[in-house]
Amino acid sequence: MSTQTSTTTPPEQTSERLITFLDAAIAIALTLLILPLMEGVSEATADDHSLAEYVDAHASQLLAFTLSFVMIALFWRLHHAMLLPDTPADRGRTTLQFAWLFTITLMPVVTALTGGLETDRPLIASYIGTLAVSAWLLFAIAVVERRKRTAAGLPFPTTMAAAPLAMALLFTLAMLLSLIVPSYFWLFVMVLTSPLRTGLLRLGVVGREPASPTTADDAG
Repeated sequence: MSTQTSTTTPPEQTSERLITFLDAAIAIALTLLILPLMEGVSEATADDHSLAEYVDAHASQLLAFTLSFVMIALFWRLHHAMLLPDTPADRGRTTLQFAWLFTITLMPVVTALTGGLETDRPLIASYIGTLAVSAWLLFAIAVVERRKRTAAGLPFPTTMAAAPLAMALLFTLAMLLSLIVPSYFWLFVMVLTSPLRTGLLRLGVVGREPASPTTADDAG
């Protein structure tokens, strides 16, 4: 009697587990941002300080916390939109995700240093530089996700990479300017993110906006 051996192709790995892990790690990074402020609360309580005294003593830490919280939340929002659970997973793509996650988990460290140390050129450059590297990696993720999903016949917005590219360019500009004149105020160049994104799309650097519906051609 002959036996037939059936070969089955293992199911392709999807991104659901990876997304769950990344979301949990980002949530932890957001939580760690608050730790330096909690230490200050304990000290203020022990010394019987008022709220105004606490805010005055820890103004730089509060500002650094707020800025970092907003930036991580913005990065997560972009990342969440581009990383979809049905995208096939592979080792190279996962490595890129972990490289980006490294910059996010580093943010509580540079934030604590920014709020606790005297402002100087290396400190400012390290903070803005971390944001710049994170944005560049997010742009790389958008490019890889588009190629991966296109190859698998899955939809992906052609304009998804425009926002992280605009942010990466502006963060890099802010970092270079901070090396010339050390100041966190260079971060205000980020208000140009939306106009720069629009310009990149119009130039076709990272895709174009979907064509708006047009009316039927006039027929005489």
